[in-house]
Amino acid sequence: MKKHIAIVYIACVHFFLGIVRRVRGKINFVIAHTDNISFFDVILSYHSRMDDNVPDGTVIFIGDSITQALCVSAIVPVAVNYGIGGDTTFGILRRLPTYRSICRASAVVFAVGVNDMNYSSNEKILCNYLAIAESVPNNITVIFSAVLPISENVCTKDIRNDCIKALNSGLRAITLKFENLFFVNAGPLLIDSQGNLADEYHVGDGLHLNPKGNIILIRELQKAIEGAKQYAALDKE
Repeated sequence: MKKHIAIVYIACVHFFLGIVRRVRGKINFVIAHTDNISFFDVILSYHSRMDDNVPDGTVIFIGDSITQALCVSAIVPVAVNYGIGGDTTFGILRRLPTYRSICRASAVVFAVGVNDMNYSSNEKILCNYLAIAESVPNNITVIFSAVLPISENVCTKDIRNDCIKALNSGLRAITLKFENLFFVNAGPLLIDSQGNLADEYHVGDGLHLNPKGNIILIRELQKAIEGAKQYAALDKE
């Protein structure tokens, strides 16, 4: 009898511990989710307060953590950084109406997409790219920066470089359909012999660029912006 009671007791303890773990996991998920939303909204509120003071002719950079960690004034002297870590194409579509300065910009640079790839198909991401492009007045120069390669040996995200290449190919095709859209891909300059983001160019997570990687991206963005401006000038003649 005592043995039977002990077995029942142990079973009940394991059962309730399982419930506690599940409840704790859900609570942690909700907290993390809430924190993420809060971070996005707080940063967006800062952007909203900045935007009316953005000078005419500014180059506006909009993207995720790759953009947020970029010294955009090293690319062009008059620039504003609207990067938000963890953002996606969905987030950018949500916040574009906040940036009224886009109508006064000399160019807008978008760099986003890698975070989408955790849960969205390339087809959906490309639809969002198109929606982003169509949200910007067609007299404004728009540059889409390719999704950069990752190191599949290190990065914990469920993303493959072949999927990134396919997405970039689709993005480039979209830019070819619009006179005011341009495409730049710094990826080939950042990879090793295996096609992964080279160790010397990331912070150790196989995803985010270190200063050495950033300078390569900065130079390619400089070239793209200058080339787009020259094209626009010729088009006006």
